[in-house]
Amino acid sequence: MSDRNTRRFDGVALALGSVALIALAWTVRSVLNPFIVAFLLYVMLAPFRQYQAARKLMTVGFVLFGFWLLRALAGILVPFMLGAVLAYLFNPLVLHLHEKRAISRTWSSLTIVILFCGVLVTVGWIFLPSLGEQTKEFIERLTHFVRQNANTLDEPHLRRMLVGLGLPEGLVDRFILNQAGLQLRRIVAVVPSIVMNIIAGLPRLLERTLNLAIVPIAMFYFLKDWPKLMPIVNELFPSKDPPRRAQIVADVDKVLYGYLRGQATVALIIGIIGAIAYSILGIPYAGLLGVILVFSDLIPIVGMLFSVFVVELVIFLTMELNFAVIVSGLLVIGGLHFLETYIIGPRIIGTGIGVPPLLMILALLVFGFFFGFIGLVIAVPTTGVILLFVNEYRKSNAATKS
Repeated sequence: MSDRNTRRFDGVALALGSVALIALAWTVRSVLNPFIVAFLLYVMLAPFRQYQAARKLMTVGFVLFGFWLLRALAGILVPFMLGAVLAYLFNPLVLHLHEKRAISRTWSSLTIVILFCGVLVTVGWIFLPSLGEQTKEFIERLTHFVRQNANTLDEPHLRRMLVGLGLPEGLVDRFILNQAGLQLRRIVAVVPSIVMNIIAGLPRLLERTLNLAIVPIAMFYFLKDWPKLMPIVNELFPSKDPPRRAQIVADVDKVLYGYLRGQATVALIIGIIGAIAYSILGIPYAGLLGVILVFSDLIPIVGMLFSVFVVELVIFLTMELNFAVIVSGLLVIGGLHFLETYIIGPRIIGTGIGVPPLLMILALLVFGFFFGFIGLVIAVPTTGVILLFVNEYRKSNAATKS
């Protein structure tokens, strides 16, 4: 048989075998999972590793398998990710103790972890009982309000409430009730289910919180073995110019470390100032609102809008409504935003990470759409790193052309 006929026979056999394999996979699809698919992919392509196409297929397949595995284990991996982030933030301090004070990385890492946990336990022992009581009381008040008023918040009730705030009757009748009445009724109709879903999810949230006990253990081992991990990370990005790669890694480290440390510090300051301001204004649950401010401040723009919603909701549920009280809640958020943008932020974070405001909004929308809440948190620093690589690519092209 000639070589041409042999290749034609092999092609026909391969095509028929592929069809039969696809039919078999479709038949047993109920028992397939990515582990089995990855194993079958390896068995099929391993004999053809000498061909570039087979190697590329294997690489793509295992990358997809890795993404699936990360997604499936996301809940389990969260404590380890938090431990890695904390280790990244505290690594310069461990490095200082190791190099300047001649303390081994094991003991310096253990010291940092113990001090960090001690601070958390002390803060929790002082503030958590009060915050827990405020949270429980607020949820009870919100649940009671929804059950009592979900079906009675009709147009007359809404009209009396808006007119009582000082809004002109003509404005209320013409625009708010006629134009937004249907939408308001739809929103009110779904509020009870949203509140009940939040309450039903509290046990799961408590379970996830208990898993955080793994964080200090992961943090210790990441800190201790950080010098061993960095060569592994560098090997993931092979380069013909190691010095240039080292400079890029240093630039990325500067962007990420500066943003994470600075944003966390700014958020803590904003939360403390906000809690004090709410206490002075007599707004209930000031401590709880301060904690909400800390976490929401980690998300630019979206966090501020969420804070406005929570503060006005607390005012609506707990205080006698009037125009001054409502505006005071808005003014506090606006003042904190001004303080962060023009005074605190520039001094702690610096001039920023080079992400224009419009691109920041786009990044928040895109990352939030694809990755949810985690996407909102990582949107800005990730965009900053992407811009860094884009600038490096442009510099490289300019140097090549010149």
